[in-house]
Amino acid sequence: MKTIAISLILSLFWGFSNAQEDDFTPPRFVKQPIDNSGCYAYFPEDVEMVFDVSYSPDSAKVYTGDFLSGDFHYSIIVVKLNDLVMENAEEKESMLTSYLDYLQTSFSIVGAAGYGTGHTMESNPSAAGMIDYWEDEEGDQWSVKGWADGSTLAIMFIYGATEYPSFTAGQLFLDGFRFN
Repeated sequence: MKTIAISLILSLFWGFSNAQEDDFTPPRFVKQPIDNSGCYAYFPEDVEMVFDVSYSPDSAKVYTGDFLSGDFHYSIIVVKLNDLVMENAEEKESMLTSYLDYLQTSFSIVGAAGYGTGHTMESNPSAAGMIDYWEDEEGDQWSVKGWADGSTLAIMFIYGATEYPSFTAGQLFLDGFRFN
């Protein structure tokens, strides 16, 4: 009898936990230019692509975009650095770490899985990639991937009230950045 009860509870738990993913239909992603940066990324086709362009205190050009599709935000920050060229993987990962640390403070991140390094980009083998998973003070769940090559940084985010329900679609977005 105990075995039947445990089996029933596990079956119900499995059904409820998979119901959310079964109800989620990821958006269709299309390649979009990041304003006039020369870079591209894959974004949901149902969002209007409008980027903010600003300059950092050291005159780096910064492109930002945050686009809501369904219950999730798909966001990007592209930084075109001035007078700085990152030549090796260590310099690129160091720059990504510094920038992601800064963003954690800016976005009120209270929990992080920890940076995963060593990610590569097939279309640009010299690029360095870094991934992390965050939680902010409001409980939103963030999937974050940063890319660095030469004098450009790109940070891709998906965030929402729950963990993103499709690993494959999430990776398509996070890995969908292309340098110029």
